[in-house]
Amino acid sequence: GLDSIPGAIVGVWVPEMGEWVAAFGLADKDADRAMATGDKVRIASNTKTFTATLVLLLADEGLLDLDDRLEDYIPGVPYGDEITVRQLLNMAAGIFSFSEDEGFLDAFTADPLMEMTPQEGLDIALSHEPDFAPGQGWHYSDTNYEILGMIVEQVTGNDIEDEMHRRIIEPLGLSHTSFPTTPEMPEGHARGYVLQKDGTMVDYTLVSPSVPWAGGAMISNLEDLRVWAKALATGELLSEEMHAQQLDWVEVPELANVEGKYGLGIMSLGGFQGHNGAIFGYNSTALYLPEDDTTIVVLVNKSTNSSQESMLIFIALAQMLFPEQFPAL
Repeated sequence: GLDSIPGAIVGVWVPEMGEWVAAFGLADKDADRAMATGDKVRIASNTKTFTATLVLLLADEGLLDLDDRLEDYIPGVPYGDEITVRQLLNMAAGIFSFSEDEGFLDAFTADPLMEMTPQEGLDIALSHEPDFAPGQGWHYSDTNYEILGMIVEQVTGNDIEDEMHRRIIEPLGLSHTSFPTTPEMPEGHARGYVLQKDGTMVDYTLVSPSVPWAGGAMISNLEDLRVWAKALATGELLSEEMHAQQLDWVEVPELANVEGKYGLGIMSLGGFQGHNGAIFGYNSTALYLPEDDTTIVVLVNKSTNSSQESMLIFIALAQMLFPEQFPAL
């Protein structure tokens, strides 16, 4: 529950009303250090919005096509001659998510510093039957983004972190955002915690970025995510045509009584566009409402790999500000 969260950082930017930025609680329980609004956190699956945008930038340049088949990049995946890059992006590919494999979860929980190559993640996924045939359903899969990262590196000949810096982080001036290659956090970060079954809080600040990788390794802070949420939802870096394809939505199961849709690495929740993320120690939600030029970012330093702390806070804020779009639960 929300009562056990050590610390949180919240930003709300509404043109007619102004802005509200606040930090609550502790960034470091042992040192009794207060959370600061600039503290960096792992943004987990918010990374997918960056990776997807990177793929769309490469498509804009003609280095790949959204209708390219997976088989042409990574042979041997079931349905690989049918699965498209677009279906990897919008979670319609049907490939099992390695993060749902129980053996993987046990290993990662026991050793958050474990190294994993993208191919190893794919191998875990391929030990399971596909969730459905391509285009015949929707299921959130971290494996899709491991594959997309591999495709980025294939078509550019560069490491994904270098492409990310050159094509997204630097052009937008996101000076507190990084794609780490080691478990260390940069200076000025909140420590991250996982609540155990016995009620104790265990420090999970150090996590191997090789595990979530292109689907969840990035680090950022409130101000950079404010800039990014709007740049993402407005297609600032993309051609108009590519941005239109990015916002070609697939209906997904309702979340919290709110219409949910998923595009090419971006979700829509009651009209708000962006993403959320959960990884050991850190939980984050960064969403932008185009018609009202409103941004809400929530960062929390307590999480499992699948919990919803920041989303619950976001929904509470959205219900206060936009009651017509977010009916009471």
